[in-house]
Amino acid sequence: MATGEEKSKTSVQGTGTVVKGKYGPECYFHPGSATLLFLEASETKIIEQEHDFLSGLLETQKQAQKNLDDINFEAITQAGRVPARKFESEITKAYEALNKANQALRKELMSLTANPPEGELLNDKMKDTAIGIMELIPLKNNTVKGFKKTYVRSDKIKQQWRTYKLSEVDKESGEASFIKYKNKTIVSQDANGNPVNKTIRQGKIDTAELKKQLSNVPVSLKFDLVDDTNVIVSHWAEEMNKSLTWPKGDGKVDESVYHQYVDISAQAQLFRYSHGAGASAEYNPSEKKLEGKIEGHASFALGEAKAEMALYLPDRLGVSLLFPAKKVTPQTPDGVCNMGALRFAMKLVLSGSVGASAAIELGVTVDWSGEMGKGYGIKGRPATLTAPPLPGQQQVNLKTSTIPEAQGGGEIGVFVGAQAGGNISGAIEWFDPHPDDTPVAKGVEKDNKPIVNKEKKFAAIAKLEAGMTVQAGAGGSGVFYITYIQGRFRIYCKAALCWGVGAKGEVGFEVDGSSFAAFMKSFLYMLRNVDYQKLEQMMAVDAFRSLCAIPIIMAAQGIQVGEAMLKNMVVILQQIRADLKDENKRVNLMDSILSNPDQLKYTPPETKGAVIATLIDQNWADWLDPRNQNNYFFSVNSWKLGPLKRRKQAVFMALKWVQSQADYNNIMQHLTLSPGEKKGSKELNEKDVIKFLGIGERKLFFYTNYGEKLTLLHNNLPVSVGPDEPFRPIPDILMSEYLAMVDEQHPTNTMIA
Repeated sequence: MATGEEKSKTSVQGTGTVVKGKYGPECYFHPGSATLLFLEASETKIIEQEHDFLSGLLETQKQAQKNLDDINFEAITQAGRVPARKFESEITKAYEALNKANQALRKELMSLTANPPEGELLNDKMKDTAIGIMELIPLKNNTVKGFKKTYVRSDKIKQQWRTYKLSEVDKESGEASFIKYKNKTIVSQDANGNPVNKTIRQGKIDTAELKKQLSNVPVSLKFDLVDDTNVIVSHWAEEMNKSLTWPKGDGKVDESVYHQYVDISAQAQLFRYSHGAGASAEYNPSEKKLEGKIEGHASFALGEAKAEMALYLPDRLGVSLLFPAKKVTPQTPDGVCNMGALRFAMKLVLSGSVGASAAIELGVTVDWSGEMGKGYGIKGRPATLTAPPLPGQQQVNLKTSTIPEAQGGGEIGVFVGAQAGGNISGAIEWFDPHPDDTPVAKGVEKDNKPIVNKEKKFAAIAKLEAGMTVQAGAGGSGVFYITYIQGRFRIYCKAALCWGVGAKGEVGFEVDGSSFAAFMKSFLYMLRNVDYQKLEQMMAVDAFRSLCAIPIIMAAQGIQVGEAMLKNMVVILQQIRADLKDENKRVNLMDSILSNPDQLKYTPPETKGAVIATLIDQNWADWLDPRNQNNYFFSVNSWKLGPLKRRKQAVFMALKWVQSQADYNNIMQHLTLSPGEKKGSKELNEKDVIKFLGIGERKLFFYTNYGEKLTLLHNNLPVSVGPDEPFRPIPDILMSEYLAMVDEQHPTNTMIA
């Protein structure tokens, strides 16, 4: 090899900026084929210029994405303080800059082909059949303390350049002899919850074996290897091996998705390039210096060629759901009410062409019409981006929403065809206008990323677990639809609601025990103004009845929500009927309501109506059971006369969280032992309640007079409440009066039957 130098001018940033370069003879190691590439100075120049050009294009795109993220974040934090037109202009310009940078990058990568052969160092003579990104490790003295990956398109490598193959690499799997592989058996679950054994592949670079292969290089070529070659490859192997720690994060994961091995395949080489593994420190994910404020990579595994991407969709402030209202009011002038905002907090673990596509094609879209959560149909988004509404300004009408098809922009060849290698988890988060008693969503990004105040009001109401399987068509034709399947509430959304235009199929989110309370709260806020007659367009009837019944089972049996979420509605209602026949369960329900009426705070009128119907349904056993009386000596109430006092008090406590006279009327219309069974007459049902409360009563001051006090409770309620008002209980001082805990004069206008 000649020892001369080559001087030239090269564009480091790929944008026309010219700098001087100095090149000498070089040797590169191509791990993907276990090949050494020996170059003259002029040949090194070609490789280095190509790398600088591609890296410059990628860095320009990443900087444009960061600029857009920062402007979006400012728009979120300054919403309502700064004129919207200021951000609209800046965001439009940022999108234009990002599209320009992306088009320049895509133009240079369009020649890449899908599925290039494994185990080969491709060159210009193969360009008619395959062009790929080749990952090269320069064996220079100045890389001992920090090797630099070099990425080039394979058609820039000349066939006549000198090469030496250290060993063979498997042409199908891309596995190399200098990587020590082993299989690991793990236990996972199938769709029915049954244990299934799976085998995953693990592998680390065997540094000793690699050094051994280097030592066998012919003497005629060893002269061209630098003295520190072993040190350089050892450092490279160490960096590649140390990140084999997937799966990462908390929660349930499908470990079979993460084959924990150093990946030197053709797709892995493309992935590392697309995520900046060969870029300067500012843009290299291994250096973690380019931190956007909106979304990005929470972590990056160099050796495994995997990245974890955190996204808030459609943005951090969510999308407002519109639905037919009960009636036309000043707040709902078009007969449409705003049910509140949802956002989708997603976490994607990406690898291979999926991960490369996501990085290069400005985000990801999905086709959920196939198997869910296994990476099927995940790909980049080749369309030119247009500026959406400002954060927090997006809306979707659940009744009339139509979702247009994506306007494609022509895929890069390497991304054509089936995509695989992605894994998705996340949650639906609801904007809670009054979050004091609801666990706040922790979000999916690093702790050092700023969270705006408004974001603290988002609470997770349902989760998407990695590997979760969706039932085809379970969501019907609704854009947003709630079902109850196999003991879990599931929210099905059209994929386009989460991911935007072009996404296909449905995404299913599951409500588990940890998110049930927030789910109930969100649902009650959503229902405040909707037209109940159209509710079935958003929620299956069986799901709604299950929602109404589960709190009653929890109260009657003293169990947690996870135990009360039985297989289906039929089983739930059977359990309700069985509980009501048992005097002990009826007493348990009474005791539970008396000791913790707040458990009914976020329950629909059908639940409260069923509780009251159960409490007033009595037989001889209830009269004989002393637990239904109040014999506590030090209680004022114990000195007042009247039978079944504790049962009657529980009726009032079940109404502690009634919000208005309209809410009260709705409860009285749904006095059925089977929650949500039918809607009855408010007047007739109310008479039944008063009749029970008036049992054994006399119009004397030393009687409890519960029958008269229902009128007092009703009349003290506001006629209605605003849609954004917090849920408020009846004040304690009034509840004490209704419960006959204090002596008060009562109105003469009563509803005694």
